[in-house]
Amino acid sequence: MSRVASTQIFTYAARKGPYLSTVGAFLFLCLAEGMVIVFLILHFVPGALLQTLLLTVAALFVALMFGRLLLPLGTSHRVSATSLELRYGLDFHASLPRAQILSARPVQERLGPIPRLYYDTQQRYLTLAFSNNNQVLLRLQSPRLFHFGLRGTCSTDQLLINVDQRAAFLAMLDLPEIVDPATMSAPAHAHSVTVVQSGGKQDEMLDQQLVSLAPRTPLVAGTEVDAPLAIRTVDLTRHYADFVALEKLNLTIRRGEIYGFLGPNGAGKSTAIKMLVGLLQPTSGHAWLAGHDVWREPLLAKGALGYVADRALLYDRLTGREFLTFLAQLRGLPREQSTARINELLTMLDLIEQADRLCATYSFGMKRKLSLAGALLHQPSVLILDEPLNGLDPLSARRLKDLFLHLAGMGTTIFLSTHDLAVAETLCHRVSIIQHGRLLAEGSAAQLRELASAPDLESVFLALTAQEEATV
Repeated sequence: MSRVASTQIFTYAARKGPYLSTVGAFLFLCLAEGMVIVFLILHFVPGALLQTLLLTVAALFVALMFGRLLLPLGTSHRVSATSLELRYGLDFHASLPRAQILSARPVQERLGPIPRLYYDTQQRYLTLAFSNNNQVLLRLQSPRLFHFGLRGTCSTDQLLINVDQRAAFLAMLDLPEIVDPATMSAPAHAHSVTVVQSGGKQDEMLDQQLVSLAPRTPLVAGTEVDAPLAIRTVDLTRHYADFVALEKLNLTIRRGEIYGFLGPNGAGKSTAIKMLVGLLQPTSGHAWLAGHDVWREPLLAKGALGYVADRALLYDRLTGREFLTFLAQLRGLPREQSTARINELLTMLDLIEQADRLCATYSFGMKRKLSLAGALLHQPSVLILDEPLNGLDPLSARRLKDLFLHLAGMGTTIFLSTHDLAVAETLCHRVSIIQHGRLLAEGSAAQLRELASAPDLESVFLALTAQEEATV
């Protein structure tokens, strides 16, 4: 895209009037109380020199306080052909090369009543915004160290600002991406095979792009390769001190796709899943479920999610039916709707005869099926399963695999972590292989077999993980 050569300054004055009125009212109250303080000093403090000193200190304190309150009114941002210069009063000034700006999108974040410059540790952005209106969230290519206030510093790749002419500001930046990347379609080659090989301290992307799936080829009935993205991660990373559990995981998974997540024990699968479902905060990177940021929009993301952990978490003193009723109440489902849905799931998962027994009496396989029923209760659009077939008899496993295919055909995205490579090969549309926290390969089972010249997915898995072990 072409860059605009001129320079333009963008300010924010839309809320200055009400803000000045508030500050003025506060000033009037302070002056009224200040007169009382002056009276007390003049009548009870001995000595003219001490009186003058105290009055001077009080006047300086008031001037400093109101000066700080008025600082945000000096906010302005300058956009030139090569840089974006951000200024928030006298407390913050930074110049960013435009090439370092990844995206700029309109948002509406809720701020406090008094504007202040701070780093939001939960949302992970530096707040340069003056109010809740006309906000723009800037995202950088990589985190950068910023200094603000008297001693404030933070390292972040996101900044929240206000501009009056938001549309003109976004047009002036002329970025190729001005929306949340979770809502964008993946490139046409998203289903080609990608293989990553570790070499010492650096990851080298092998030039191995096999035959891509034809455009608009259905993944499953009713789902096409240009369907909306259901799961997306960007550089998802988790460190524990010096140990790297997961490093820069990038995934794009579409609606209606069954995606296999494979790896040996300790490869980082559980860590990735915990970050996807919101149980573990990443060290860096981002994740989206159904277009919602897992950490910035947790309620919306979890509302679209059904999750089955590797261990069933049930209440032993509730019956199976009572447990599902309890989950339905937590989800806020109407009673009539939830009752019908519970009976449907209990029948579907062959638990109807055991529905009124205590969960403590359930076998391991029955607990797994009841956990799955709880995950399906609210008909989620994204289903994340950690070893869902573990402990099931062959007939129950067969029924669940048929159920997964049916759900995918109806548009549910299934993220499946499993050690059963035969199941992954026959059930999943695409699989990825992870080891030591790094993605080794991704593609359909047929593409991976062709890549490794192997007869089955198990041989591919063993060959790639053995090669990775040899390089560590």
